[in-house]
Amino acid sequence: MSKINLYRIDEGNHRAFLKYLEEKLGYTENKELEDEEEEIYSFSLFIINEEVDREISWNWILDEFEQRLLSVKTLPKAVLVIEYDDEMYAATFGSAFFLVDKYCDRNFAFEFARRLEYSEIKTTTLLSPNMQRNKNISTYINYDSLEFDSGESFAKLKAKLKLGEHNNKLIGETVEFGNSIKFDLKVSNLENVSRLLKFINQILNQDEIYKIPVFNTVTDKDLLQQLEINLFSRIEENINIINISELDIIGVSEVFNNQDTFFEVWHGLKRKKIENLNFAEVEKFAEEIEIDLSKEILNIKVKSFNNGQSIRTDKIKSLIDYVDDENRCVLNKGIWYHFNDDYQKYLEDSIREIEVIYRPEYDFSDLIHDNFVKLKFNEEKGVHELEGLTDAKIMEKIKNKYYAERAFNLLRVNDGFENYDRVTNSYGGAQIELMDLYKDETMYAVKIGGASSTLCYAIDQSISSLKMYKHNTLEGMPVIKNVAVWLVLKRQPLSLNQYGQPDLTTLNMIILKNKLDSWKKEVRLQGLNPIVYINYKR
Repeated sequence: MSKINLYRIDEGNHRAFLKYLEEKLGYTENKELEDEEEEIYSFSLFIINEEVDREISWNWILDEFEQRLLSVKTLPKAVLVIEYDDEMYAATFGSAFFLVDKYCDRNFAFEFARRLEYSEIKTTTLLSPNMQRNKNISTYINYDSLEFDSGESFAKLKAKLKLGEHNNKLIGETVEFGNSIKFDLKVSNLENVSRLLKFINQILNQDEIYKIPVFNTVTDKDLLQQLEINLFSRIEENINIINISELDIIGVSEVFNNQDTFFEVWHGLKRKKIENLNFAEVEKFAEEIEIDLSKEILNIKVKSFNNGQSIRTDKIKSLIDYVDDENRCVLNKGIWYHFNDDYQKYLEDSIREIEVIYRPEYDFSDLIHDNFVKLKFNEEKGVHELEGLTDAKIMEKIKNKYYAERAFNLLRVNDGFENYDRVTNSYGGAQIELMDLYKDETMYAVKIGGASSTLCYAIDQSISSLKMYKHNTLEGMPVIKNVAVWLVLKRQPLSLNQYGQPDLTTLNMIILKNKLDSWKKEVRLQGLNPIVYINYKR
């Protein structure tokens, strides 16, 4: 029995893929095979076997003890290209999966996985975009259910299949799914590879058994262009949106960007070796070579080494995670994906469970804010620190002091709320606000805004407050039964749900909905009740 790691090559990449293999590996020969149904399978083998010694990364410790330094031979790798029924497949051997992954059809493996029955689930790797735990690997013992939660998408699945008698002779029952599919082939020969492809095509023509949420590749050229424009624009506005992933799924392999590796970053002719690949190191590199990172970060390249051997070279765009909120797309490994229907359905079903309250008397506006500022102007213009200033300058200072959110919170005191805005407490070495408002055993985190990037701050504040509450780090903590996020939206009113309250699922803000979903679970784990208050800034 031998393992076979099988990719389907994306239809638009056939020619480019073959050209790339000819450059990177050595073409050996082609064989053709005809099965009992007179269907033709074409097999082409590409292989490389460099006999090169590479110094190992931990030779320094041997040198300290005056021992002989060690080296390792580079490992051979090969790719078997199979052409069948107008499709192109590639089976990889050794570390060749690094060469093939970027040309593959990324929907192939899970299209197949949805149509199979499982006797046991072994391992799952789930993605949760824009969450603190955005990649989560789980292993199971004696478990037969595909388990995932709202806001999660599959990146990898390892499971035991329920196989019929015929296919049980062809492959082993354990299969792994990622961007490729890894099978155990019971008898290793080209004839069985062709039988495996026929089995795969039979399964792909069957109905789906499971709804497995994954990301679907964006193919619309106009949308891709808009996503790229949005990405560059957002990076220039705020470079901190960039997050370099520490875990990638290449084929079916989990590749950790900080394990037994080092990296070389370069821009133009400038290069630097680094031990850990993260944003701080990239930022330091940009400072050293004096480039504007917000304009040049996507032009930086990264070469990855393992045990001294170069295993792949990527543009940094292929190593970052980013969500385009407006278009509900995610950038992963340099490729744009849609949140597919299954993903969105599970997320929206979860969001519907949150209680939503709208009280029109709490709507806000520029006029309300201006009137509040005028009131404060009349109250405070005579204070000592404002002496000698013109009325216009005093008004400017008063408006800066009583910005929109602070004014909104102070106005709620007249409605029976206690104001905790700007009252900070120490937690984990940082100063954070426990809450903005409190009333009737409910703590509120308030935010005014029109985009996920702004509104999510209220959710982050609420989660930090929950941690303080959980660990009882504050004296005189008020009694809390409900945890509320109060969002004052700069937009037209949302459509109403069946209870006559704003329908959160109609928000075109995928990041915010992911955050609310995660926040809801955190609140309920504490035995508390999550509530979202919605108002509008006209």
